[in-house]
Amino acid sequence: MAQKYSSESEDIEEIAGAPPAESRAEVHERRLTQSVSINRYLYLQTQQMETMLLGASDLSALLEIMLVSMPRHFGCQIAELWLYDPEGVLSGLIGGTQRYGEHLQMHPDAFEMQELYDLEPDVVLVDATDSRMFEVLKSDHGIDYAMLLPLTDSGRMIGSLHFGMRDPALYKGPAEEDLVAHLTAVISLCFKNMVTRQQVSQLTLLDPLTHISNMRGFEKDIAREISRARRAEQPLSVLVMEIDEYEDLYLHYGKVTSHFVMKKVAERIYSDLRATDYMARLSDTTLAVLIPASSEGLGYDIGTRMAGDIDDFAVDDGRGAVLYVTLSVGLVTWDPQQYPAVDMPQLAKQMQSEAQKALDAAKTGGGNRVARGRLSTMML
Repeated sequence: MAQKYSSESEDIEEIAGAPPAESRAEVHERRLTQSVSINRYLYLQTQQMETMLLGASDLSALLEIMLVSMPRHFGCQIAELWLYDPEGVLSGLIGGTQRYGEHLQMHPDAFEMQELYDLEPDVVLVDATDSRMFEVLKSDHGIDYAMLLPLTDSGRMIGSLHFGMRDPALYKGPAEEDLVAHLTAVISLCFKNMVTRQQVSQLTLLDPLTHISNMRGFEKDIAREISRARRAEQPLSVLVMEIDEYEDLYLHYGKVTSHFVMKKVAERIYSDLRATDYMARLSDTTLAVLIPASSEGLGYDIGTRMAGDIDDFAVDDGRGAVLYVTLSVGLVTWDPQQYPAVDMPQLAKQMQSEAQKALDAAKTGGGNRVARGRLSTMML
C-alpha cells in the first residue's frame, strides 16, 4: 500500500547561508506593505506623456510629440531621434523628414545605434566626459548631459531617442530610472504599432493613379498643417489646380491617354515641390498642393511657376504623340498672425472652398493662370 505524505509534513530543504524561506502569508504581507519613493513631479509628467503618446492620431503626430512636446514637457533643451530604416520604408511613411533637420535621422544600418548601448540596451545617462556625447546631439551646443532611450521591438533595435539637458537631478535614483525605462517601452510600442497602422492606412489614403494623397489623405494633411502653422505662427498656402479643358481631352483621346496625362502632370508638379510640401488628387480632374510657411506672395509665385512649367511640358504618350496642356490654379493663404482662427475644422473647409472659387475664377478668365482667393474673417 502506497504511503501518503502531507505537504505540510514535508521537510523544506534549506540552503546553508540562505535567508530563511518566507511563508505565503509573509510574502503576501510584504507585497502589500512594500512602497517606492519616487519624484512626484516626474511621475505625474510621465502619466500625462503616456496619455499623449497613446492618443497620437498618426505617425507624424507621434513624431511631433517625441521631438517637440516631450523635451518641453520634461524640461529638456532638445530631442533627437535616430530611426533604423534600411529600405526607406519609414521615410516614405513619414514624408517631409527634412522639416526636423538633424533632429530626425534615418539610418540604413543599426550599428551606430547599437554602439550607444551595452549588449542589452537600456536607458543611460551620459555626461560631457563620455565619448557618446560626441556622437549624439551634434547640432546643439550648451548641452551638459544626454539621456539615451533605446527603442526596441522584441529585443531588436528600431531606434534611439536622445534628450539633451543641463541638469539631470530629476532622473537620478532607481525608481526614477525604472519610470523612464517604462516610458521608453511605451514609446517603443506606440511607434511600432503606429508604423503598422500607417502602412495599412496608407493604402486607403493614396490615389491609385498618381500615388499621391487622395481627398481623405489631403484632409488629414491640411488639418495637421493648420495646427502646425498655428503653433509656429507661420502662414499656410493652398493651391488647387486643374488641367484646362480636361473633359475635352478625355472625350477626344479616351480614358487611357487622359489618365496618362494626369499622371505625368502630377509627377512634374511633385518633382518641383519642397520636402515639406504636400500634394493630393482631390477628384478626377483636381489636384491640390499644401505649402507650409508660405505667404500669399510666395504662394502666387509658386503657382505661377507651376503653370508656366506645365505650359512648356511636352507629354509623350509613348506612341509617337506629343501633347501639351495648360494649368489653372486657385490660391488661398491663411496667416495666423493676421487672422487668428478658433475653429480649425471650419478653417480647413473654408480654405478648400475659397481655393476652389479662385480656381473657378482662373478658368473663367481663360485658364493658364493663377487667381487668388480670400478667407472671410467672419467665419474664422
